[in-house]
Amino acid sequence: MFDFGSRLHRGHWSGWFFWGFAAIFFLYEFFVRVMPSVIMDDLSTELHATPVALSSALAVYLWVYAPMQLLVGGLFDRFGTRVLIVGASAICGAGCLVFALGDSLATVGLSRGMAGFGSAFAFVGAVYVATVWFPPSRLALIAGITTAVGILGEVIGQTPMVNAVKAFGWRNVVLTVGWAGIAYAGVLWVVIPKRPAWFHERFTPEDETQISILKGIFRVLVSWPIWGLGLISAILYLPLSVVAAMWGNTFMEKAGGYSAEEASFATIVLAVGWLLGSPVMGVLSDRWGSRRLPLMVGSVGGGAAMCVLLWPSLLGYGGLLTLMFIAGLFTSTQVVCFAASMEVAPKPLRGTATACCNFITMMVAAILQIWIGWVLTAEVKAPAHHGGHPAVVKPSLLLDAATATDFRWAMGIIPALFVVALIVCVVLPETAPPRKQPRNDA
Repeated sequence: MFDFGSRLHRGHWSGWFFWGFAAIFFLYEFFVRVMPSVIMDDLSTELHATPVALSSALAVYLWVYAPMQLLVGGLFDRFGTRVLIVGASAICGAGCLVFALGDSLATVGLSRGMAGFGSAFAFVGAVYVATVWFPPSRLALIAGITTAVGILGEVIGQTPMVNAVKAFGWRNVVLTVGWAGIAYAGVLWVVIPKRPAWFHERFTPEDETQISILKGIFRVLVSWPIWGLGLISAILYLPLSVVAAMWGNTFMEKAGGYSAEEASFATIVLAVGWLLGSPVMGVLSDRWGSRRLPLMVGSVGGGAAMCVLLWPSLLGYGGLLTLMFIAGLFTSTQVVCFAASMEVAPKPLRGTATACCNFITMMVAAILQIWIGWVLTAEVKAPAHHGGHPAVVKPSLLLDAATATDFRWAMGIIPALFVVALIVCVVLPETAPPRKQPRNDA
C-alpha cells in the first residue's frame, strides 16, 4: 500500500493519476449499467418475462443506485474515497457473478441491486477525488472528462458486447466482467491514497463544524436549485439512461428495421457524442462563466433530436447516426449540472450535493425505464391501439410482438420532458462564479 498522499500538494500531476483510476471504475460501472441492453431478447426468452416484468427486475439497479446517492456523498465527505470505492468495486463485480449464474427474475433483481449498490460510489467517488486534488476552477472540466471516461463503458457495452456474446455466450461474458470488478478492487486499494491531512485546512472553522450525514442531506435537499438541477440532469441523461441502457436497441430494430449490430452501433455513436461533448461543454461553461446557458442549449437541441428519433428510419441509417451524434453532443451539457450543484452547496457538503443531484437523475431514469416497459405491455395487449395483434399467450413473446407504433407511444414521453427541462433552465438562478475581468493597464 502506497500512502503518500499527504506528501503531495493540490494541483500536483499525481492528482490526475488518482482521479484516473477512480474514473476507470466509473467506466467499469457504466459498462455494467448498460450491459443488459444488448441481451434483452435473450433474457426475455430464457426467463419467460414480459417487458414490464423484465424492465422491473433490471431497474432494481437504479432503485438501489438512486437512494444510495443520498448516502454516498455524505460518506465521501466523512470518510474519503479509498475504502468506499474499493468495497464498491468488489460488490459491483459480485453482482455480475450473481447475474451470470442466476436463472430467475428474482435472481436478476438481486444481482442488479448489488451492482447498483456498488456502482453508486463510482461517479461521485471520481468527482470527489477531483474536489480534493484540483482547484474549483476545474470542477466543470473534471466532471465532463469523468463523464467522458464513463461513456467509454457505454461504447464497450454495445457492439463489442454484442460480438462477445455471440462468440462466448452472455453468461460467460458477464461472469468475466464480474471477476474483473473484484480484481480491480485490489488495484484501487493499492493506488488510491487516503485523504491527505491538508485537505481540511481549506475549510473555515464554520465549515469544519461536524454535520451528520442525514443533516447534510437535509441541508442540500431543502435547496430548490438542487431539485431543479437534478431534474434537468435527469432529462438530459435520458438518452443514455433509458435509450442506451435499456430500450434503444430494441426500439431501433422494431421502429427502424435495423439489425442488432446496426442498432448497437447507433447507440455507440450517441455515446461518442457524449464522449466528445462532455469535456468540451465543461470547458465552455467555465469560459462563459455560465451554467444556465449550456443547459438551455442542451435542452433545446436534445429535445429536437429525441423528437426526430421517434422515427428512426426517417433519415436513413446515415441520418440516424448523424442524429445520434448530435443528440449526444447536445445532451452532454448534463455534466454542467454537477458543477452547478457543488457551487450551490456549502464547501463540506459538495460531495453530498453531487450525490443528491445524481439521486434525482437516477430516480427519474428508473421510473422511465419501467414506464416504457409498462406502456409497451399495455399497448401489445390493447389491439385497439395498433390494428389488432394476434393473441399473445407466452409472456416472452410480448416484446417481440411490439410494433413501431407501440414503441413510439412508449418513447414519446422523452422529447416531451425536454420541454420541462427548458422551462426549469429559464427559472434556475445562475451558479457559476463570476469570470475574472482582464486587467486594463492603459
